[in-house]
Amino acid sequence: MATPPPPTPPQNGPGFAGFPQQSQPSAPGSPPGFGPPPGLPTAPGAPGVPGAPTVPGAAAVPGTPAARGRGNLRRSATWAFVGAILASAVWTGTVFAVPGIVGGGSTAKSLRGYHAVDRICDAGKLTAFRGKYKMVDNYPLEHAGRSESMDVMRCYALMKRTPSDSETTDYATLDIRAELHRKVDSVPEFAALRQYFEQQKYEITDVQGFGEEAYLAYGDEPTSSDKSFHDINYYLQVRDGAMTYSLYWTDNYQVGKNHTLDRETVRKAMLDDTRDMLKAIGGP
Repeated sequence: MATPPPPTPPQNGPGFAGFPQQSQPSAPGSPPGFGPPPGLPTAPGAPGVPGAPTVPGAAAVPGTPAARGRGNLRRSATWAFVGAILASAVWTGTVFAVPGIVGGGSTAKSLRGYHAVDRICDAGKLTAFRGKYKMVDNYPLEHAGRSESMDVMRCYALMKRTPSDSETTDYATLDIRAELHRKVDSVPEFAALRQYFEQQKYEITDVQGFGEEAYLAYGDEPTSSDKSFHDINYYLQVRDGAMTYSLYWTDNYQVGKNHTLDRETVRKAMLDDTRDMLKAIGGP
């Protein structure tokens, strides 16, 4: 079965990367515009969202191996829509797991020269990941929003690779978000997000050389009843003054049948591309 091509993103729309604004409110505690969009359209011929990532605490999506107890590892074009709400799901889970982090009116830290750019992935190049995967046509999707209280830069990339021992194409996704907090101290929120990953049993590793504090959260989670299908999730979180940055990368595999990039390769690519991203928005 051929993997259907990804949809061409609409242009000049008012929402994320040109998509229409959502008609329903955001999830409690999530930033405006980052709630689940109404319905996840499925590309023609796609049976659902095979291999969609496991967000800790989220219900299984119908059609995924977790819901069916079986499935394959081909990622359909609906990945583009799923990826756009991943950060919202994690943030919402953080709010529920670690209450009391929203509000307060504390003073923001210094921006330290960081500034918003319209296309953060274009500015940062994504050289490391582009060397491992081929970017799907029309990707990455990028968007920037500016306000008096916070600037937000967002980039979502859908990448593909064809293993030498298979005719199927496997997809990996990259979701990047940088925020410049002008009114609120980002320290408590950043600390609470780390607590969330710890509570969800992610493996946490401190990272040196990035801002005031940085860490990598890693999870490998079975998504089928026989535990043969796995999603792997990496989150690189960086805070430098009033700037917070998140790079989320995910792929999947089936035990004994195929593989994904090894952990050290992924870690190095995340660090290399993040270093370029931060420089592109005014970092050291």
